[in-house]
Amino acid sequence: MDGGLHGLLTRRGLLARAGALGAGALVAQALPVAHALAQSPLPGDPDGTLQAFADTILPGRRVAVTESGAAIHPQAIAGVDTDAGAVEADALALFHHPKVGFDALEPAFLADLGQRAAARGGAFLTLGWDDRVAVCVGGLDFSNPARVVWEAASAVPFTAFCAAALVPEQTAAKAVGYRVMGLPGAAPRGYQRRWRPKRRLSRERTSNGNLP
Repeated sequence: MDGGLHGLLTRRGLLARAGALGAGALVAQALPVAHALAQSPLPGDPDGTLQAFADTILPGRRVAVTESGAAIHPQAIAGVDTDAGAVEADALALFHHPKVGFDALEPAFLADLGQRAAARGGAFLTLGWDDRVAVCVGGLDFSNPARVVWEAASAVPFTAFCAAALVPEQTAAKAVGYRVMGLPGAAPRGYQRRWRPKRRLSRERTSNGNLP
């Protein structure tokens, strides 16, 4: 991820808030700001634009379909990473999930995104990687009165990827995000409570070769 954009999406900022509140709560917080923004027509392909935004926030490899088999707009993924990203983890489906509620923010968010993209030369879907990053850096800047709307939008790709939000069996075998991060996910039969090492540890470091 670009250094400037990454700096705006730290654990102390967006990630901490998303983890504590959840994507749906961030959306709810942003609604008053979104309602105050000037509305404009949606871009020609709003879903493709949301996928391109998700790829900019958490980039991934170029693929034709998501892990659930949903179609991906051919221009959405910039292909700057060789591993799976938020688009492949079904970020678009999470954007439209009724429990997240992002559909209420979508017009305002895409209006601001579109205006910023136009200043960089065209529709967001048509921009190159550097220009997409610049648009997102501007949207997430503290000087943007609509920053909270951008935070809510950014929380969705992170939740789809890092929390495997739409994967019923949240394991590395089922969720591309978990595989990329190297997380095993939920144990199918639960975790053993009384696990012990199969070999004794160094007696120089312990009293009897075992942990307490």
